[in-house]
Amino acid sequence: MRNIKTRSKINLKLILGIILLLFLAVLMSISFFKKENNNKNLDYKLGIIATDGIALVSISNERKMINVLNIGEESSNQFKNILGKEKDIEIIKQIFWYNFGFFPDKILTLNLTNEWKDNDVLINNLGFLNWFKYKKDYGKMLLKQEKINGLLKENELVLDEILVRDFSESKLNNEELRLSIFNNTNESGLASFMTKRLEWSGFSVVSTDNDIQKIDNCLIIYGQKVDQNYGWKIINKIFDCDKKFDENLNENEMEIYFGDKLASMIKYSNY
Repeated sequence: MRNIKTRSKINLKLILGIILLLFLAVLMSISFFKKENNNKNLDYKLGIIATDGIALVSISNERKMINVLNIGEESSNQFKNILGKEKDIEIIKQIFWYNFGFFPDKILTLNLTNEWKDNDVLINNLGFLNWFKYKKDYGKMLLKQEKINGLLKENELVLDEILVRDFSESKLNNEELRLSIFNNTNESGLASFMTKRLEWSGFSVVSTDNDIQKIDNCLIIYGQKVDQNYGWKIINKIFDCDKKFDENLNENEMEIYFGDKLASMIKYSNY
């Protein structure tokens, strides 16, 4: 009789354990699918630095595209010279942006550029759930690979087309955020340089101009609802600017003023 009661207690604990595991599995599934739904427009970007070159990779759930841009030997060598001995990952991400208007989620250092697609590399950098979603959707996505040859400056027209079409951020393309860019330095062409990179990223720039007020680094003046945009998050990733709200600006309108410190830091004329 005692053995029967003991077995009953063990069976009850086993059943309760199974129920608990099922409950946890359901919670994880709900959390995963909520995250999947919330991130359905999110592009995942990889900056590749390899012994055989440089590459940009964009995995876009919105466009159902996987875009890869391989940078030819001449441009890769130029890019690596810019990188120099830089070890700070955040600065390397900024260097990618100042060259391509492309702000990577991750920087991958590999032997070969095409190793980015290896499952172990993707799991380590995207995380298991994002990798699982990538593999689940892979059959529905189009893989498009392109390559540019020559120096970056010789390929600006090609980059204008490729980067806006294939590598700009989907969420930015769908937003109503409008930017005005001001050059507050004596460096000619800074506003145009910044505008091009912002447009490559997916921002809508409606005007550029020079301004005489003294700006040390950069200043953002913004109107209502600007800080609710996805673009607000991206801008603050790229630039460490002072910020000021102006109720006289239109809704979703932002002005960015670039000063001497930022112009000196990016050395934009060398890119």
